[in-house]
Amino acid sequence: MSQPPPGGSPPPDESPAAEAQSGQAGGPGNAATGPQQAAPPPPGAYPPPPPGYQPPSQQGPPPGYQGPPGYQQGPPPGYQQGPPPGYQQGPPPGYQQGPPPGYQAPPPGYQQQPPPGYQQGPAPGYQGQPGQGGYPPPPGYGPPNAPSGYGPPAGPGGYPPPGAFPPAPGSAGPKPSFDASKVTISGWGVLGASALTLIASFFSFWHITSTGFISASVGLNGWSLWWWIPTLLAIAVGVVYGLQLFGVLSRDQVKPVWLVYAAAVSFILMVGVLVQTFIYAGGSGGALTGIDGISYGPSFGVFFALITTAALTYFTALAAQGAGAKLPVKVPGPA
Repeated sequence: MSQPPPGGSPPPDESPAAEAQSGQAGGPGNAATGPQQAAPPPPGAYPPPPPGYQPPSQQGPPPGYQGPPGYQQGPPPGYQQGPPPGYQQGPPPGYQQGPPPGYQAPPPGYQQQPPPGYQQGPAPGYQGQPGQGGYPPPPGYGPPNAPSGYGPPAGPGGYPPPGAFPPAPGSAGPKPSFDASKVTISGWGVLGASALTLIASFFSFWHITSTGFISASVGLNGWSLWWWIPTLLAIAVGVVYGLQLFGVLSRDQVKPVWLVYAAAVSFILMVGVLVQTFIYAGGSGGALTGIDGISYGPSFGVFFALITTAALTYFTALAAQGAGAKLPVKVPGPA
């Protein structure tokens, strides 16, 4: 029979074995400390894991493992990876991609202008990118009378756009166009009266005829003495008006009223030519007056020219009135 150690034996609830058993089992412990849990092992209590070790939570099945019968590693039959039936990728019903209600489009021809001071072109002194052509333009490059530092304009292939430069001196400009359907009745009257005045100027304005022993007749046409002045003035009115129809001259360069005044002066001077043909004696100072068999006076040409210059004045005034010119009196007739 064993003997207790000297000093007595410890109480059963205070023995180390009992405390260890109560701590490991998660028992209630003693009345003083309450429930106790096992303390973690100190660092270095276990050796480090070998190389390639993985925790059980990360370990997969061993190589060659096929699992129990009926085991399937992939998704179950009928599994669909795409969207469920009825799924719509577009916008939800009622979604409006266009402008909101009440939006009003800009009017036709609307053009957004840049703010004041905005410069669309390159900055002053800009000479272009190095890749355009590889070399900067030589000094003096550009059209005649161009400012210094003028560079090539930006265009496809480095060429200027059509119409960027004025035509070179001596080159043919735009060809004038003539549309006969746009010429009014008064316009045809101006051209016709001017042309007939030119024809009338070659007829005899004055004649002297001898019916005696020797019959002879001598005449003067519209290019004799000073009679060429009204003739040339009437022709000039028709030429200038024709140049305006062809677009060579504009009505701002030669006013329509000026043509009216020129035609009126031509008619007045032609009246003076007619008066002179009655009193002109061929430079003899009236010595031929009263001689039998000799007669002199106006001829057919001066009357013809008087009618054509009067018609020229009328049609020129009618054309100027149709163009919006203000005349002292209103001229009746077609436009």
